[in-house]
Amino acid sequence: MGREGAFDSFYSATRQQLLHEAFVLTGDLPASAAAVREAYVAAWHHWRKVSRAEEPLSWVRSRAWVHAQRRHTARIWHRSKGVSEEQRAVLDALARLTPPQRRALLLIQVAGVDLPDAARFLGLTQPMTEQVLQSATANLAAQLEIGSAMVRPPLMDLASVVRHQTLPRAPIVRRAGKAKRHTHAVVAGALAILVAVASGALVHQPGRGAVADLHLVSPNAPTVEGGAGAQAAAESAARRMPTADQMLDHDQISRLGPHQQWRVLGTSNNTSGDGINTICQQRRFADPDGLSAIVRRYATVGEPLRTAVQTVESSRSVKHAEQTYQTALDWYAGCQLSRLQILKAYRVDNIGDQADVLMLRVWSRPISTYSVAIARVGTVTTTTVGKTVGAKPPPAHEIVQSLADAVAMVCARSGSKGCAKAPDYQPVAPPPSGGEAGILAVADLPPVGRIDKPWVGTDPASPRQNPSETTCDHADFTAAGAVRTRSRTYLIPQATMPARFGLSETYGVFPTVDAAAKFLAHERHEVSRCEHRDLATTITRSHPHWRSDGERMASWSFATAVTRHKTVRFRIGFVRVGDTVAQLTFASAPHDTITVPDFRALVHRAGARLREVG
Repeated sequence: MGREGAFDSFYSATRQQLLHEAFVLTGDLPASAAAVREAYVAAWHHWRKVSRAEEPLSWVRSRAWVHAQRRHTARIWHRSKGVSEEQRAVLDALARLTPPQRRALLLIQVAGVDLPDAARFLGLTQPMTEQVLQSATANLAAQLEIGSAMVRPPLMDLASVVRHQTLPRAPIVRRAGKAKRHTHAVVAGALAILVAVASGALVHQPGRGAVADLHLVSPNAPTVEGGAGAQAAAESAARRMPTADQMLDHDQISRLGPHQQWRVLGTSNNTSGDGINTICQQRRFADPDGLSAIVRRYATVGEPLRTAVQTVESSRSVKHAEQTYQTALDWYAGCQLSRLQILKAYRVDNIGDQADVLMLRVWSRPISTYSVAIARVGTVTTTTVGKTVGAKPPPAHEIVQSLADAVAMVCARSGSKGCAKAPDYQPVAPPPSGGEAGILAVADLPPVGRIDKPWVGTDPASPRQNPSETTCDHADFTAAGAVRTRSRTYLIPQATMPARFGLSETYGVFPTVDAAAKFLAHERHEVSRCEHRDLATTITRSHPHWRSDGERMASWSFATAVTRHKTVRFRIGFVRVGDTVAQLTFASAPHDTITVPDFRALVHRAGARLREVG
């Protein structure tokens, strides 16, 4: 992704958060919007430096806060429309705090900055910052007549006031940044920050919009029972919980359908109904003991129909989040939905702590394609499942960038640093299906002609005879020295098919790589001479090829004349990965077959599954 794309994603992911913070700081929405715009204009002007910073958002935040404080008018929130009486009371209470108290509270409770980073930002020692924060929390709680552990919800509720404030699109900001000259921006900015720390302003404006799920805390969230330690733990956990403002908006989700208009259908904490929002989802939450969860649904206007569901779950610890991530990934990698096929898998680097993308297709009509993008950032897991009906799905780079946008949105609340970078991705073998390692899963199999019934696989077994053997190869894995063999047969029992129809796979593990290579070379030779030994059989196509990732593959298509008017067609494929060789044999029906490209892709997928054999 180029410089412009990286800036645009950063701007889209963080602008609403900074607008929220600037409003909390000043209570002046026009001044906040102007300040945020000016800060991002400066960020683009210095993007080469800003993009390499450990925390680009911190660079922009400092300038947005300074500009907002310069511009704001005292107590303007009393004249602002859309601010409720409760919100005015919160802003009034914040105005009574000292400037350092207000800024410390804003950094920790609203911006989600860690204590050490907040101390550096404020220019204070950590003990002093902690003392200021405790005083601010106690003072605000006393003024609002609430417990100290409950000061964050009213601060986050101010976000609804800024939610509908219009900010310029990224290209406009970039043009302004290119045109403007900041000859003394660094010096003036630093001086202004020092003045701001000494003098201060006011705070953030959220509000009560249609998304009143800014407090989307699960019943399992920690309480303040158990003394100061438990209360501190609860406050720390609460700061880590993403809010609705950290979800993708209708502009960001449009990457999953770039040329269509999108709308947000709704946002909830997923506690009503059965809680199942996407295909393959097994239960309401991937982390049933998590602290919070947010689900947002989207849809396009017009054709083709595209929908999306984003889920963000906050776990109690990194270990729990790792389990949450794996659970969500397993749901889709091992999906047993009828006629579902795993098309591709990508490993995504440079965003978050873990990230994967899967492409799935359901061949039942209307044919639907799903993109599943999952990432973990610290204790937070985000999953976006996009669906395209009857049309081409979005390209992989847009899906990956959408995942990067989702990560950037939750980055500040996740407990991780530097988690919103330019993503990099590459095709990989699909994750384990949950079935037996090393052998094809039903979800790996492509459709067959016009048949609309699902594949069914037998239980993998260690055969005495190779069920994939044909008269062209006579492949005997055991006789050739394989120390372990496994096989599986796949049928479509609900379809009326000839008895010979079906797919079988057999693999063998050999004592050495050389032994496996020798076996494959022998079988290639035998198969290539089949039509010379059996005059009724013809090789219709031969597709031997090497692969750069260490796989050795070869496949053929055959036609055998059984009678003068009857011909049997079948395909054979071999793939070797290290010391393991797999054979696939497919016998087609007269009018229903697996295409040559699909069969070659299936042989390659069999090689990918062989890598699971340990």
